[in-house]
Order: sequence, then structure tokens, then C-alpha cells
Amino acid sequence: MPVGGSSDLAQFRVQRHFADHRAVTPRDAIEYAPSGPVERRAFEQLRASGVIREAQPAYYWFDLDRMGRHDRRKRDPKTYVAIALAVVVACLAYMLYRG
Repeated sequence: MPVGGSSDLAQFRVQRHFADHRAVTPRDAIEYAPSGPVERRAFEQLRASGVIREAQPAYYWFDLDRMGRHDRRKRDPKTYVAIALAVVVACLAYMLYRG
């Protein structure tokens, strides 16, 4: 799920760039300049969320741990509604079956 409204493709491109260069620790930070305005927006949103971090001025790295935590926090609310609805339907079915 994209961070802060950026497009999926732009966010994927930014993430892929860091993965291709294996910049996943502060020691492996790379210099990065987004290739266009859409990638720049995705990059800035990933930075704001803490997924991309700055090791030293103009050198960035991709924090995999924060990306995982961010993904877990950003679950679709429809999932929770569907689970609650399934529980209600199961309870009703049980009550009707019982009696």
C-alpha cells in the first residue's frame, strides 16, 4: 500500500532503486536523486514516514524494519469490517442452528 498517497509504481521504483543498490543499512547508504516529480513525491513521503533514512547529508538507506511496521499499521479498514461481519454471521448461524 502506498505511503501518503503516492502512486504504487513510483513507490516501487524508489524502493527498487535502494534494493538494487543494497542500501539497507546506514553503512551502505547511497546518494539518491529522484528521476522525476512523481518519484520525488514518493521519495519524500517515504522519508517522512521514516522508511528511507538519511545516514549523512545526501546519502540515504532503506529501513526494512520500518517498512514492515508501516505495512502492518496501514492495513485496509475493510478487512476489520469483513472480520467483524463474519463473526456476526457465524454467531447468527449458530443461534439459528441451535434453535
